[in-house]
Order: sequence, then C-alpha cells, then structure tokens
Amino acid sequence: MNPFSSFLSLLLPLLVTLFLLILLLEQIWYLRRKRNVPGPNILFPFLGNVIPLITNPTKFWQLQAQLSASVGFSVNYVAGRFIVFIRNTELSHLIFANVKSDAFLLVGHPYGKKLFGQHNMIYMFGQDHKNLRRHIASNFTPKALSTYAQLQQLIILEHLKSWERLWSTVSPAEPIPLRLLVRDMNLQTSQTVFLGKYLSSEARERFRVDYDLFNAGLMKLPFDLPGFDFRKAKLGAERILKTLTHCAAEITAESKTPPPHSTDEEIGSYLFDFLFAAQDASTSSLLWVVTLLDSHPDILRKVREEVSRIWSPESDALMTAEQLREMKYTQAVALEVVRYRPPATLVPHFAVEDFPLTEWYSIPKGSIVFPSVYESSFQGFREADRFEPERFSEERQEDVIFKRNYLAFGAGPHQCVGQRYALNHLVLFIAMFVTLLDFKRHRADGCDEIIYTPTISPKDGCMVFLSRRCPRYPNFTLN
Repeated sequence: MNPFSSFLSLLLPLLVTLFLLILLLEQIWYLRRKRNVPGPNILFPFLGNVIPLITNPTKFWQLQAQLSASVGFSVNYVAGRFIVFIRNTELSHLIFANVKSDAFLLVGHPYGKKLFGQHNMIYMFGQDHKNLRRHIASNFTPKALSTYAQLQQLIILEHLKSWERLWSTVSPAEPIPLRLLVRDMNLQTSQTVFLGKYLSSEARERFRVDYDLFNAGLMKLPFDLPGFDFRKAKLGAERILKTLTHCAAEITAESKTPPPHSTDEEIGSYLFDFLFAAQDASTSSLLWVVTLLDSHPDILRKVREEVSRIWSPESDALMTAEQLREMKYTQAVALEVVRYRPPATLVPHFAVEDFPLTEWYSIPKGSIVFPSVYESSFQGFREADRFEPERFSEERQEDVIFKRNYLAFGAGPHQCVGQRYALNHLVLFIAMFVTLLDFKRHRADGCDEIIYTPTISPKDGCMVFLSRRCPRYPNFTLN
C-alpha cells in the first residue's frame, strides 16, 4: 500500500466520525432551542426543511399552522436558521410591538439584507424611524391620494382596454392569465405615482427585467453563488437600487433642505420598499378580487349596482375622492379581500436577543420569527372562513370589534404607511373592472388554491374570459 492510500485509510474514519459528530451537535443545538414546542424532532442534515419550504411553501406553512394549534406557535429549522412560526394573534402583536435594538428587527425575508440592501426602511427603529415615517406620511395625505387616484385611473383604463384586445386577438374560446398582466399594470402605476418623470422608458424596461429576477430569487434556495436564482435576484436588486438612487439624485437636486436619512442611496432604498409593496401586494389583491367576485355573483351584482349609482363611464369623468368615499360596499369588498387573502401572509423578524414569548418559552437569540397575519385573519371574525364584505358594514363593524385580528397591513411602529393608497388602488380597480368589463373565470381543479409568488395568488394565474361590458370606454382627461 502506497503512503497516500495508507494516509487516507487512517483519515477516513476520522472524517466520518467528525461528520457524525457535527450532525449530532446540530441535532442537539436544535433540540435545545426547540424544547417542548411543537415542531419536527429530527432534522435533515444542514438543510433542515428548506426543500419542503421551497418546493411547496403553501403546504409547509399550513403544516406549521397545524402544529401551532395547541400553544399558538411552532418551530422548525431551515438552512441553518432556527425559525419560530406565530399563529396566535396576541403573540404576533407582541412581536410587532417590540421592534427595537434589544428585541426584534423587521427583516422582510430571512436573507433580507442581501436582497433589499443595507439602508432599507424596514431595518430602522426608534426615533429615527418615527421621524422618517412622519416625513413620508406627507406623501399620503388626502390631497396627495386624490392626485394619485387620477393617475391610477388613467393607467388602469389603458390596461383594461389592452387586456380586452389581447383576449379578442387570441381566441374567444381561450382564457388569458391575468397575473403577469396585473403585475405589469401595477409596475406602471407605482412607477408613475412614485417616480413620474424621473424614470425613463428604458429604465422602466430594465426595472421590469430585474424585478422578474428579484421575485424569482425570493422563493429559491439561498445560495449566493454564480448561476443560482438567489444570486441573480441579489444582482437584480442591486441594479434596481442603482437606478432608484439615480432617480433620487434628480429629486434631491430640486430640494434645498433635505431632512436626515435622505442621501440618494437611502431614498433609493425607500423607493424600492414602496415599489415592492405597491407591486406585489397589490397584484395579489387584484387577482383575488377577480377570483372572489367571480365565485360570489351576488356580491358582484351589489358592487356593480353601487358603482353605477355613483359613477358612469359615459360621463368621461375621473372618479373623485368624494365618489370613492360614497362607495361603502365596494370599500367593504376591498377590506374583505385583504382580510380573506392577505397578500403577504408572513412578516419575518430577527431576534436580536433571547425574548420571553410566554411564561414558559423564550425565543432564542438569532431566530427568525414569522408572525402569520394570514392565521390572524381567520381568528375572532364571525364565520371567518366565509368571504363576506358585510362584516365591515356600519351595522356589524367587525373591523372595529376584531381590529386586533386585522393584521394584513401590520401593526406597531412598522404598520404600512401606504395602506390608504393600497386600498384606494383596490377600490378604483374594482369599480372600473366590473363596470367596463364582463369576465368569467376559467374553472379547473385546484385553480383557486394558494401559491406563493412570493405574495399569494391563485394557482392558475387567474385564467379569465374577458369582453367589453360598457357601450364605450371613457375618454379621461387629467385635471
């Protein structure tokens, strides 16, 4: 036997022993953190349960919710991360209320800083965060929202007309998938509202391509290596941030006294935050609007009756803020869509220190904690499994009675600052879509099942048949 073979024969048992020891230590590390909390007792080495999470996230989170039924939370292990899933609403509020330096940081994604950048608004807390939110809130005043609503209607109309043309050119017997069409509409809407003239048509196209890469990488294995989707998402996000930083430079050049935390790079990251929320979350909600109104014809009829009393496309007039406020039932439908199918079902936080979650369990430092706003949406509300906009009526007022369970826009210091904009967009789309178009879902087995994209959407991409409903499309003029 040559010396090298002899060396290998001696080394191999040591390597095997070392490998088994590492596996044993990993299991012990996990079980010490798990204690007696519901969750898997045996781990797949190193990866944990990342493969089930990536291949079928819907099933993975459903299982975590089932495991949480007894105590309100459960645990798991994913790619080196100990995770805690929160089902109980009051425990979720406890997490949301403790975003601070010695408790939790909102991260948006288990590997958020690699994807969203270092300066994203979601990582801020304390007085600096409060001051920044106060400055940003001025962009969502009633006057500002009224201006945005005009732009939103122009873009929605443009896209609804193009969808009808697309369907008529394909084949009246073939449905079209709405998911990417809705997403492109929301891309244009959010870019126009938040960036306007500062984003060129070439930049918009690059943004769309990079945004596709970013979205795809959010749901893939977190391998930051060449050729992997996660790396492509990271590089795409860097290019998006670079584009938005250039836009911010043009904006700040017109400002004489910029406030703190308003460097071009910081503003670019805040814009990224808004665009991500405005595009993905709104796309999810609009798809579920179409799906749920199709499966609830009585609700669709009531919406159409209400809108027709308040606004007519033949008037060629844009809907006003006052008219939107009059659409009480349509607003209730929008609120119920967001409750019944909250776009971002989970809000990841990072545990900076050990945190006492209950009297008998503390979340270990370094854990990723996932409060489930989806699970909260089905707690408290009367017959919560029913899609029922009337729960938000003045008579029932479930939005007041069960306010703590309505967490789709978050809670605490990081509650969504643009939620009024999001709901306005949803109401405008509902009013215009059901008035201008007739639609019918293409029904197939499992078409309405939830998938993660990364926000939730119907499994089939929302396949529909479309045709024009109104005698003619309105001819809007921007005031």
